[in-house]
Amino acid sequence: MSEIELEIERHGKNAVVSSPMAVFSFQVTDEDPRTWNQDRGSSGFNYSVGATQMVIGDVEVLPYGSNNDMPQLLRDTVYTNPSVPSAFEQKQGLLWGQGPHLYEEDFEGNELVRKWKTDKEIMDFLESWDYQDYLLSVITDFNFVQASATRFVRSKGSLIGKKGFFSKLEHLNPMWTRLAKKGRSEKATHVIYSQYWERNSYSDYKLYKMFDPADPFAVPNSVMYAKKMTFATEHYPIPTIFGALEWIRRSTAVPLILRALSKNSMNANYHVTSPAKFWDLKKAEIEKDCLAKGIDYDDSMLQDYEKLLFQTIVKTLTSDENVGKIWHTKNMMVADGMNLIEQGWTITAIDQNIKDFIDTQIKVGNKADASVVSSLNIHKSLAGISGEGKSDSGSEQLYAYLMYKLIGVNIPEYVVMKPLNALLRANFPNSKLKMGFKHGEAQKQEDQSSKDRVKNQPV
Repeated sequence: MSEIELEIERHGKNAVVSSPMAVFSFQVTDEDPRTWNQDRGSSGFNYSVGATQMVIGDVEVLPYGSNNDMPQLLRDTVYTNPSVPSAFEQKQGLLWGQGPHLYEEDFEGNELVRKWKTDKEIMDFLESWDYQDYLLSVITDFNFVQASATRFVRSKGSLIGKKGFFSKLEHLNPMWTRLAKKGRSEKATHVIYSQYWERNSYSDYKLYKMFDPADPFAVPNSVMYAKKMTFATEHYPIPTIFGALEWIRRSTAVPLILRALSKNSMNANYHVTSPAKFWDLKKAEIEKDCLAKGIDYDDSMLQDYEKLLFQTIVKTLTSDENVGKIWHTKNMMVADGMNLIEQGWTITAIDQNIKDFIDTQIKVGNKADASVVSSLNIHKSLAGISGEGKSDSGSEQLYAYLMYKLIGVNIPEYVVMKPLNALLRANFPNSKLKMGFKHGEAQKQEDQSSKDRVKNQPV
């Protein structure tokens, strides 16, 4: 095949590919997680048993998703999108409010109220290990997967016979943390921490027993897996954003498609997507070939293959017999002896009625944003996502905030603070104080005195 002149404008894993004959936007996507189990002849969600199931000694690893990569999937899907990460940031700020503070609960009449307190001994201890950074990490995990793993670290003195005391809490990255169980236990009994899950290897790992609130100092290091359980699941919660992943992918593709249109006007003909797994396998194949030849692998080798593949795509899409025959093109898209469509590739013709096409893409993006906000359980005005760039009224934002405080704080706070409050009970058994997030009262501007209104505040 004669070489076709290409211009490849890369955007992370994605690209806009231009040639004198054709232009197409190219997107690398993860496999739709909702189809994982179809490959294994089953249906529904499965978080207990999967294709990557492993046994380490007498401990069975409980994969997080059938491919044991749920945290990576969520991260890669969310952070390639232009608007969704900010919605997560907004939700983090909403829960944080005025920050973590100690409080004591009491009844005033029939109302349960919090009385905010201070305790120098407890605060000196908490500030000795950056407890606020720890809490920010836990909130992030909760917003993504409604769970988090925390290691309880005992002080050195308590290990040599002195009174039991924890020196700090340590957040465990969900990328590398998995639940495990021993024997015939139906529940998780251990947590395994390893940075080698993606390689299906566990040559370097740490094994921790589950934290026991009835005997907190039983072992030098234990882990609490705090979670908000999902209906009819066993070990891991199903992330609330799980059902919106396909919408996020569609929303992510919109700027890429419009970029191709903006740069090349009417010449942008197709939007091509390929599964990330295709490229992972190709990279592994090239690495294996390099090992056999005794040479070092370099990422430019994968890019060279990618360029050759793009040339194949351009030639196929622009051949005379395929003009206007997109379905025929799909059937014959073959490279390296593989039918790319059967490998999970998709080719979508871009409607050359530009105005209608752009309007359709914007509507897709707006619908995707609405689906994401719904999955995050916050109002769109609080997430910073509003349809067609319009700002919601102050009254609507105020009402949304009040409803969030009423029904959106207590359960997330309970899960996020569960390890820290267990620590306080263990280290300071005579104290009744708990840690929680303090939230201020929101008012309409017209209900505030003139000096307290935003426009009259010093800059």
